[in-house]
Amino acid sequence: MSVTRYRDVAEMPPCVRVQRDVLACRIRAVWERARRLVRGDPGYRRGVQRFASLEEAQAERARQASERIARLRSVASPDP
Repeated sequence: MSVTRYRDVAEMPPCVRVQRDVLACRIRAVWERARRLVRGDPGYRRGVQRFASLEEAQAERARQASERIARLRSVASPDP
């Protein structure tokens, strides 16, 4: 995103004003989405996990990542 510089305040475009009820609705929607994203199981086990090999550890990490992505996609999709 480029930065626009103005020599004088008079050259600046007017501020975009949003009505209070519209702004409140947008804020509520953002908070609701954030609440849905962080609710529930974090998607990983607590503590230290031991694996027999590096390949097994990497496979578990990939499995957890794909499960988390799928869960976030299902939760983050907007409701109709």
